[in-house]
Amino acid sequence: MARALFAILALLTAATALAQAGEPAPPTSDPVSFPAAGEGPPTLRGELSVPLRPSDEATVPGVVICHPNPLYGGTMDNPVVLEIRDRLLERGIAVLRFNFRGVGESTGKHDYGRGEVDDVLGALAFLRTRSAVDPKLCAVAGYSFGSQVALQACARDRKVRAAACIGYPTGLEEITLADFEHLSRVRQPLIFISGTQDQYSSLRNLFALIDHYDLQASVVPFEGVDHFFTDAGRRRMMGVQAAQFLASKLLGEI
Repeated sequence: MARALFAILALLTAATALAQAGEPAPPTSDPVSFPAAGEGPPTLRGELSVPLRPSDEATVPGVVICHPNPLYGGTMDNPVVLEIRDRLLERGIAVLRFNFRGVGESTGKHDYGRGEVDDVLGALAFLRTRSAVDPKLCAVAGYSFGSQVALQACARDRKVRAAACIGYPTGLEEITLADFEHLSRVRQPLIFISGTQDQYSSLRNLFALIDHYDLQASVVPFEGVDHFFTDAGRRRMMGVQAAQFLASKLLGEI
């Protein structure tokens, strides 16, 4: 009798806890706009995607994704950007992708990587204000030009937890290390994912930068892949690698 009563009480307690937890919050994907950092900032347009959450009150980590050079057609709809977004959402991480100044419906004009750093800082500030996002668990990812700008943002915002850099452009010739001086202020854990046939970056230069600036970085080479990750299968593998790394820093997952 006592055991049966105890079992009934346990079921009632569990039912009460479930009722208090509320219904799961479904995944969402909404257009957003926000200002860049700095004075007289442009208004940037993007999309905030939030994964399934246990309840409306639950928060998740967030990642800002930075697109490639708009002078060569780069936008937030780039296939590499979308792949990283999808793999992060699978791991329960919110994603803010946006168009840099002068791209799509974002106001302002292209600033050759200078003002775009303020764009990333503005995106991070906006992401941290979202009720579904834990402001202490935010990171960045970038592809090509976007990875350059993302690391410059990391140098200015120490609250960024980690960064994933896809096709980080170092050039193929021997580099002048002083040209990458901002890396001396990057202390976050990093991952560089690069094809061995990348037309705009070399693994030798990546390792030289990591050694010279004592970066907390790992390098994942993709054999036979060029800068654009055009093969869907290899692109998916790239996205899995980037998402796995960021999840390990934001969620403690392996």
